[in-house]
Amino acid sequence: MITPELIEYIRGEFTKGRTREEVHAELIKNGGWSEADLSEAFRTVVPMQGFVAPNPATQNIMIAPIAKNRSKSKSFWQNSVFIIISLIFLVSWWFYRPQIISFWNSGINTLEELSVNSWNSSVNNLKKISMPSFNFGKIFSTDQIPNNFVVPQNNPIIKPTISVVKDCGIGTAPDLKNPFTYENNAVLNCLGNSALHCEEARVVLKNDLFPTVFQIVRDKNADQDICRFKLSYAEESALIDVTGKKLAGQYVTCPLSLVKELDETKTPPSFGVPNTSDLGKYAGQIYFYGTLGLFIENNVDQNRIQSLGCRGDYISSVIASYQKAQ
Repeated sequence: MITPELIEYIRGEFTKGRTREEVHAELIKNGGWSEADLSEAFRTVVPMQGFVAPNPATQNIMIAPIAKNRSKSKSFWQNSVFIIISLIFLVSWWFYRPQIISFWNSGINTLEELSVNSWNSSVNNLKKISMPSFNFGKIFSTDQIPNNFVVPQNNPIIKPTISVVKDCGIGTAPDLKNPFTYENNAVLNCLGNSALHCEEARVVLKNDLFPTVFQIVRDKNADQDICRFKLSYAEESALIDVTGKKLAGQYVTCPLSLVKELDETKTPPSFGVPNTSDLGKYAGQIYFYGTLGLFIENNVDQNRIQSLGCRGDYISSVIASYQKAQ
């Protein structure tokens, strides 16, 4: 006869992870329990221990018809649901086909419009992209490399030189016979200082007859870096010369080294070295020499003037006007 202690012992051993065979062998060997008592105790702890599996032959006989009937029933319901859904679809199509076709066509048109718009937008964006151009002749040509070329160390970053033109402002054209027009004149002082140090600068001068745009420029296209003055008429100027030619945009430019000061105290008047101590007066001397002094000193000879390194259509205009006035 089994006892509660036996039941608790078996449960405890199962909790520890031991198998039924291990516990059974232990109780037979050391416990003195009979096979009948142990079977009853194991059935109490694990009720399924007493379950007897049915005969496979009998099981197949009983289950097969049931499975077959269930399969037929399932197939019947599946077919019925499919037929019902198909009927609903056909009836809906028959009654609502115009609306469905219209909806379908509008959807296709919308997709086409979106595709076309997207394509056009992509093409326009591509057109806005500026592709860099490369001069491969300069990149790969060795003709431009001097013999004494030295490869720079540590790969220094070479930045392009940007020419900055100083804006000296707006003023009135100087009159060398009137010191008040150039003494302590900030605009002319700025330009005279730029000319003295060969810094690119620009002023606009008020004048009813001569050029109004006065510049100091550096001629980088020549064999040497030459500092020049440039006098030009504004593009909106309405002036014309005695021949009827428009003066708008006309200019004259010469090397600054040609500039001379007119000395009218001598007889006849002569040209000498300009005074650079007074920056305002120096700027006035440059302006006078470019507009009149250049032509007076060189006897209004165009070939001689151009041989000095001067150029510009203002030269031709002055000479044509002078010749017509003779």
